[in-house]
Amino acid sequence: MWPTLFRIGDFEIGTFGLMVAIGFIVAYWVAIRRAAAAGLSEDRFANLALVSLFAGIVGAKALFVLVYWGQDTFSNLLFSRSGLVYYGGLAAGVAAGWGMTKRNGWDPALVADVIAPVIPLGQFFGRIGCFLNGCCYGKVCSNRMGVEFPKIEREGQLIGSQVYYEQHLRGLIEPGRSHSLPVYPTQLFEAGACLLTFFLLHSYLSPRTKFKGQLALVYLLVYAAVRFAIEGFRDDPRTPWQGGLSTSQIISIGVALFALALWRPLSKRAGARVEKGEEG
Repeated sequence: MWPTLFRIGDFEIGTFGLMVAIGFIVAYWVAIRRAAAAGLSEDRFANLALVSLFAGIVGAKALFVLVYWGQDTFSNLLFSRSGLVYYGGLAAGVAAGWGMTKRNGWDPALVADVIAPVIPLGQFFGRIGCFLNGCCYGKVCSNRMGVEFPKIEREGQLIGSQVYYEQHLRGLIEPGRSHSLPVYPTQLFEAGACLLTFFLLHSYLSPRTKFKGQLALVYLLVYAAVRFAIEGFRDDPRTPWQGGLSTSQIISIGVALFALALWRPLSKRAGARVEKGEEG
């Protein structure tokens, strides 16, 4: 764990923010090349990417505040540097990207296929940042996968890690312990899954798609399944819904149903275009 890269007075540069920035730069670099290969204007696509990124950050922060409402003060939730919930960012980013796509007169399904593979690439770096920051951690475990996060104090006050702090509040560990109890590294679980998803979409499925929008739908289905499963191992303090499901699990179900509902219409649209082309 390495939450702070360096500090200048009271101002900190955190590794989470750095990893998110690296993720965006790498994903942007790949996306620009995918856009050019698809025949999209690089300048217009760059504007779309930047607008979607800004909207995504706002949406991710807004959902974070809602999910963790009551766990801390509104001010702390709003200005927490690691406080982002991915699905909020995805929804806001898609909405902003949709608007820019329609404005440019592009096919939304084509643009979605350009962007979809690079999203998990950016997520990979973001989840590495989560691990270095000590957030989004898993449940206590006793097997070899468990990782311990350190006790962090500043001026005699216990400020972290988040895992250690929460286990201390619950009375699971004694104050003198130097590290938390071992927990599942859920951040690394998701990082690995996202990296594999990127290669699946970008390297394997991209040249094998049968209709526009297929890559985007596959991404939504894969990520929804991965996120639903990993949420079962998460243990950071969030208010569960009725039945014990987390907010992200509820959203994952909705995302999967949405992708399945679009699969047939998009594939039929592609088939209709092929038949029309053959007739002409």
